[in-house]
Amino acid sequence: MAIAASLCLAACSDIRTTKITTAGVPQDAAIDVTILTGSGVKDLPQAHLRQGKFTMLSDGSLHSDYGDSLSFLTRPAITRWLYREQVDGVWSLARETGWIDPSQSTVDEWPSSVVPAKDEIVYILFFHAEGTDWWFVRRFKVTEVPDANAVTLVRSLCSLAWATDRSADRNLPQRYDFGPDPYAGFDKAPPFKPTPREVQ
Repeated sequence: MAIAASLCLAACSDIRTTKITTAGVPQDAAIDVTILTGSGVKDLPQAHLRQGKFTMLSDGSLHSDYGDSLSFLTRPAITRWLYREQVDGVWSLARETGWIDPSQSTVDEWPSSVVPAKDEIVYILFFHAEGTDWWFVRRFKVTEVPDANAVTLVRSLCSLAWATDRSADRNLPQRYDFGPDPYAGFDKAPPFKPTPREVQ
């Protein structure tokens, strides 16, 4: 019922005619990014290609998490508090890359109904400002070049949430070379001499 009401609100009010007029960051500004991955593209090393969720709220809190169970409706736990300059920077980046424009939003596809294909990665970029919600859905395969503006925004949130790329060989065993004689370091150690207290 709530989804139906939201769809009706989006259709009836036609958010694509809305303009965000605040020059800086609106007091109620929020950005929510959901990364969904198909069953054939799991556990990729890049931070922006793994299934995850990043939410920046107007109070400066940044929520984030990774995992296959995450969805558009998930609200992760708080990761950190951002400085005012960082919030301003993310919002400014979103504006510069064309996301603070409800007229271009993907209102014909409800975010919670989005399901990625087996070999597909989907970005759901959801925005709120001046009492208005709008969103964008971007789909691409790992063999394709994704929307550069979407990747720029997603990776900026990944960076702020301390989510980094993982090395491609992270699951391989670690090999350590101790040389031909692993005990050589112990043989060179000086002989043990007890202190007077230890003798007593």
